[in-house]
Amino acid sequence: MNVTAEDPRVERTRRAALEGALDELAEHGYGAFTIEGVARRAGVGKATIYRHWDGKLDLLQEAIATLKQQSERPFGADLRANVLAKVQAVAETVASTRFGACMPAIIDASERDVAVREFHHRTSADRRASMVALLQTACDAGHLDDSVDVGILGEMMVGPIMLRRLMTDAPYTAEEVDRLVATVLDPYWRDV
Repeated sequence: MNVTAEDPRVERTRRAALEGALDELAEHGYGAFTIEGVARRAGVGKATIYRHWDGKLDLLQEAIATLKQQSERPFGADLRANVLAKVQAVAETVASTRFGACMPAIIDASERDVAVREFHHRTSADRRASMVALLQTACDAGHLDDSVDVGILGEMMVGPIMLRRLMTDAPYTAEEVDRLVATVLDPYWRDV
């Protein structure tokens, strides 16, 4: 990134560009994504975009990181409720947010572009690590047996949500997420 945002006008321009980038990606995919399209959506010149970002991947990385920050939620003391809330947040994110709209484009682009693939794998690993850390906390608290593979358990809860997002037009409802978590987690969960 070339410019830091200190002036409120600069911050507004950056925010408009980030939002424009997400809309452009969701609507056109990565292959047809252009800085010109982002600039048009943001109401700024192309040079303005290049003053802030080195190119389209740099711009998209920050835009997607911004989405991730917006979707983070605080947790309470009930670890099972926290797991459920985390899976609910995943389902809501892929069903009805800009991230969900951009996800197929990022997956498609990662098959064709090594830099996008590295970005996609890195950010996916970060999201998985967050779920694994939550499950590991539950394990450390005695809610899960030490023999449970928390990585696989997390994938078992999130995988169906991703599959449905990519393969159907019917996102998981809140009630279905409740049943999914109960089906996957309850056989391993113990109250302490």
